[in-house]
Amino acid sequence: MKRTLTSTLLAGLLAVTALGCKPDREPSYEFLPWINYMMFSTAGETNTKSTVFKNGQTNQLPPVGTIPRGFQPLHFTADEAGRDQAGRELKNPYDPTPGNLERGAVMFKTFCTPCHGLGGAGDRPVSKRGMPGFPINNADAGPGTWPDGKIFHMVTYGRGNMPSYASQISPDDRWKIILHVRELQKANKGTAPAATP
Repeated sequence: MKRTLTSTLLAGLLAVTALGCKPDREPSYEFLPWINYMMFSTAGETNTKSTVFKNGQTNQLPPVGTIPRGFQPLHFTADEAGRDQAGRELKNPYDPTPGNLERGAVMFKTFCTPCHGLGGAGDRPVSKRGMPGFPINNADAGPGTWPDGKIFHMVTYGRGNMPSYASQISPDDRWKIILHVRELQKANKGTAPAATP
């Protein structure tokens, strides 16, 4: 009786093992293959031919006119007229909360200090190597009198020796940098500058 039970269990185990064997695949063993569908994905590989699309490619270009998620196009020309228009039409969507100011300070330190300096006085290594420094911490002149939208336009498109930062700084962080610049201007003058003309 004991021997028969052991033989039956052994035969059952061998049968289950045999059901999972598929020698035509690597690895050549599978246990319960009907639940291992994730092991052998049927999804199209990136650079293989596809029978789904007419052009036979797995990778497809996005439809014309689509934009990446989160992308906010700036519908202004990259010239002085576009800067002035942006100054009139764009308003900073962020309030100067501690979190926004902290993020603006971090991004300013990362991207802006090589030219403008930590305090915004335009006295950093780039200006010391022959490029003209551009102070942005004066509340009574230059960026201190410009509306936020104009500064946002300049960070986005660049101007003169300043390159465009559109591909490096997200729109949200550009606005937060402007909040930090306003704080630098306020600290330099002692009073808050007007953010709009």
